[in-house]
Amino acid sequence: MEIEDTVYPGSYYSLMRFLDRKEIPYAHPETVLPAADVDLAALKDQIVRFDPDHVPPDDLRDARRKRHALEQEFDGGSALHLLHALVISLLRRSPAPTAAQDLFFRLWTEQGQHLAQTLPVRWLISAATTFGDHGQTPEQIKGGSGLAMLFDLIKLHDSERRVSGRANDHAYSRVSGRKIPPLAFGMAGYSLTAGDLDKIMLARLWRLAEDDAILRPLGFRMLGLVMTDKRSIFARLRRYKGK
Repeated sequence: MEIEDTVYPGSYYSLMRFLDRKEIPYAHPETVLPAADVDLAALKDQIVRFDPDHVPPDDLRDARRKRHALEQEFDGGSALHLLHALVISLLRRSPAPTAAQDLFFRLWTEQGQHLAQTLPVRWLISAATTFGDHGQTPEQIKGGSGLAMLFDLIKLHDSERRVSGRANDHAYSRVSGRKIPPLAFGMAGYSLTAGDLDKIMLARLWRLAEDDAILRPLGFRMLGLVMTDKRSIFARLRRYKGK
């Protein structure tokens, strides 16, 4: 498909080549993964100790180098979090190791509640993306993809909004008598005072999380953040609707 005057140089051809490079698998994943029956509960209290004197392989695509970088990120933190991040990093590549996939679902089946409450938001989003890519049920695939897209778009939208210097917990004031600029693609504008698109989006994601026991802790945690943090576009939309 030929697309002219593209926002991204090279259009989707260049984007797909970029994604292909990002998905080149790590070498030697078996050297960084624990046994399939590793005691996950014990890892919760095990502390990561980064060794600055350890020299990892030079190859950026070596799983041992990736583990070394993650050990530095999680230094002083939980070994369970480190394993979770490592498994996700391996699963981002294609083909993904089956052992990593099995460990990911063990982590969320056995330690889902703990992970949902203790992981940084960055890794909650990564977990949602992994459910979307490797989910075992329709709810996990749709719910994980939806949660990841929701948070990615909030991050993109609200990061761009910060250029204005306005705090993200403050909605814009209405300006009367000024022409309202059109939306992209010829879309009709969303009614800030009466629209229900935001409610439908969140309710559908909640239903998907509610209907899958393994996804549920992650979904409830992420959607709980959307419901309580006043600094996202969803909280600002509520200001236009009044009580």
